[in-house]
Amino acid sequence: MNYTLDTFRAEVRQAIAATGRVPEALIEVTAPKPNIPADLAFPAFRAAKELGLNPAQLAQELAAAITPAGDSLIGQVTVAGPFLNFALNPHKLAPAVLDEVHHLGKRYGHDDTGQGQTVLVEYSSPNVAKRMHVGHIRTTIIGQALFNIIQALGYKTISDNHLGDWGKQFGVTLLAIEHEGKPAGAGELAVAQLEEIYAKYSNLIKEDPALDEAARAWSLRLEQGDPQARELWQWCVGLTMSYISPLYARLGIHFDTVHGESFYEDKMQPVIDAALEQGIAYRDAKGAVVVEELEKLPTFLLQRSDSGTLYLTRDAATVAFREAEYQPTKIVYVVDARQELHFRQVFALAKRLGYAAGAELIHISFGVVNDQHGEPLSTRKGNMIFLQALLDEAHARARAVVDKTSPEFSEAERERIAEAVGMGAVIYNDLYQDSKRSITIDWDKMLALEGNSAPYIQYMHARCRSILRKAGEEEAGLGRSHTADQAEYAALLIHPAEQGVIKQLAKLPEAVREAGARYATFVIAEWCYETARALAAFYRDCPVLKAEAERRAGRLYLVAATAQALENGLGLLGIKAPERM
Repeated sequence: MNYTLDTFRAEVRQAIAATGRVPEALIEVTAPKPNIPADLAFPAFRAAKELGLNPAQLAQELAAAITPAGDSLIGQVTVAGPFLNFALNPHKLAPAVLDEVHHLGKRYGHDDTGQGQTVLVEYSSPNVAKRMHVGHIRTTIIGQALFNIIQALGYKTISDNHLGDWGKQFGVTLLAIEHEGKPAGAGELAVAQLEEIYAKYSNLIKEDPALDEAARAWSLRLEQGDPQARELWQWCVGLTMSYISPLYARLGIHFDTVHGESFYEDKMQPVIDAALEQGIAYRDAKGAVVVEELEKLPTFLLQRSDSGTLYLTRDAATVAFREAEYQPTKIVYVVDARQELHFRQVFALAKRLGYAAGAELIHISFGVVNDQHGEPLSTRKGNMIFLQALLDEAHARARAVVDKTSPEFSEAERERIAEAVGMGAVIYNDLYQDSKRSITIDWDKMLALEGNSAPYIQYMHARCRSILRKAGEEEAGLGRSHTADQAEYAALLIHPAEQGVIKQLAKLPEAVREAGARYATFVIAEWCYETARALAAFYRDCPVLKAEAERRAGRLYLVAATAQALENGLGLLGIKAPERM
């Protein structure tokens, strides 16, 4: 799609080319230097070198030769040494941007760059019979946001929850149930009890080889279709999903498919056979299938000596299935950094076997979660926070804030707002910085109504909606077709604070493209925060409801567009935008 800043960039290139002084191949525009009052710059170095000219002289000659047309998005053209700088025409910028937001609505910022291509995103992937904790929340939240961003770029997107419900680890769970029995009750309590007996038998196995063999035997029985093993396995899966589903709902997480590791039980033997046939793997003296020196990676197994399979076998089979089923352009795995070597091995094997010839395989890794003292959260250290407790705590703390700031709201509305603000705080805390960095659970910062937090951005959106309610939707230009009057009113928005907001709105499409290209959720979070800050400056310097009629109409039009754009930006992150706060 072509947005206002795309048109501006094209006009700048055309203006330089029209001088006849610089070949089009040498016209490269970039962001101007800091503190330069411009929106695009043409560094003349390369062109001047090719033409045998002084860069500053060339920039001066170009500036003298360029006279923007009256209807151009190009405003002033200035020179700063070897840089030719272009400023946007404020009278043309506002009508163009606000018209785009008005017409595209919830799709403003979206693009069609991925049209005709399919991307599969794997995220969350909890282990069956285990509670979800803050470590799981990172893959879940980052994955959903990346899915949203990729989808907004026009790709056909498929989300897959790859449950950990197979292998020796699950064999330990079945062994524990055999000795301890099924936990009583349901929900998190029952899953916690399963987790407890799993931990108990994991420790016992370290001291007792017979128990270790028994766990392996349960794992093998499960793979071979033993009725008792399958019945217990299915019960564990059902219990876990009934516990997880409400947590996903609170965070706005959804999946197109939920294919656990078990789904690939009949798809692994072809992987093993192909690796042996192609000489990528060999069977050792004990019967294990071994892969050595694949792209200088450490040796790994595809099959144990007892014929059991491994994570890597299942992940390679998963790539093969996804390639055949969906023909994706990309498969994106949102999994923590500790699995980096594993995915390098999986990707190398899949490529050698020809399973991903048409797909790019991408691992998006992330750091750990720390407590407010900077200590990594760990079950062993006793400071682990489980997901349900985290979300309940977020809601309770947000409710305390809402009760204090908006006691006039009804009980039901305060509950809705508290849930939106609490979940938004948790999500934004995970997404506003580079995913490779560790994050900290700091409630005061997460729930602050000032600074770089979700509640602050949500509040600025709610403030927009409050102004529009006071003015009346018709006056704000909502719910009706664009008119010449609205364009005329928008053209009046030339105050620096007004232009600051408008330029932020114009940057959303570029932010979405950049976030998708870099798999970087923080790009959208940063856009939301900077837009909220620009809006605060606008409110400080530019009265809306008390302005004279035409300026009031233009500013209401701007407020309506900003509310929509903020809602869109927050939505890409998976955060709700309350109408009132």
